Amino acid sequence: MADLTPQEIRRAFAAASAAKPAYGELYPILEPLFIRQAEIKQGLDLPPIDLPPKLVEGKWEGGFPLIQRWGFPLAAAPARELLETAGAAIPAANQPLKEAHGALTQALRDYPEAELDIWKSFLQHEWEPWDEWVRTDGVDPASLLFWARGCLRPQLEWSAERLLQAHPAPASWSQGYCPVCGSLPGFLHLEGQGERRAHCSWCGTVWGLYRLQCPRCDNRAHESLGYLYVEQEPHYRVQYCRLCKNYFKLIDLRERLDPVCFPLEEWTTIHLDLLAQKEGWRTPPSPAPTVYGES
Repeated sequence: MADLTPQEIRRAFAAASAAKPAYGELYPILEPLFIRQAEIKQGLDLPPIDLPPKLVEGKWEGGFPLIQRWGFPLAAAPARELLETAGAAIPAANQPLKEAHGALTQALRDYPEAELDIWKSFLQHEWEPWDEWVRTDGVDPASLLFWARGCLRPQLEWSAERLLQAHPAPASWSQGYCPVCGSLPGFLHLEGQGERRAHCSWCGTVWGLYRLQCPRCDNRAHESLGYLYVEQEPHYRVQYCRLCKNYFKLIDLRERLDPVCFPLEEWTTIHLDLLAQKEGWRTPPSPAPTVYGES
């Protein structure tokens, strides 16, 4: 999927505000963040990830992603700039986001010599190494990760795109996890003649899946796969697997003409998460257990 321009992001938010006013508290936070992410991504110039062609070929053939989630190159300055500018949009009443933003900002001020290490610590998922620098007492963990990983997202996407430019994923890749970093999808969509595509929850890579396939456990038996939807939103679905009990959200784009902002779609479909969880289905992890093991 092509990157959206800041103008297209603004139009997506305008449309979402009109169609989904229930999420009104989110738009003033997310819109400036997503716009600044797009602007910063356009100006990035990070060290390339150098992988020998033979190694890449072996990984593709074995069904392995190219790198691990913590293997992305990072620069401190773009992440810091994004944190500073996006933080100005936090509503005064949103204490969890304000406190998390303040804790991360203070850590960067207190440990300037360790700034890059602080940012790199948020690429981990099995422990919390940022505790060495960030004072997390009383800080909402989800809000802290929202800021840290949101500030890193442009760099992850930039590197993933250049990796795939140098080493295009084979058309035969149909694993449930990202071919670049081995993460599960954050969102699914249908396009064209019903082709099913996945969006990496970590680096934004898009790849193809079978029409009937659970990304979490690779189950392809139609009798154990199903979906939920809300009648007022027929283009949105929750696809679930009876074997692993996980679910994924999906949007049907076959009749949609306007560009889609998938990070925004993830936030404005929280009601689908609630529907799925009420029915007993579980939110899938971001790191694919097949690649990283059960957490």
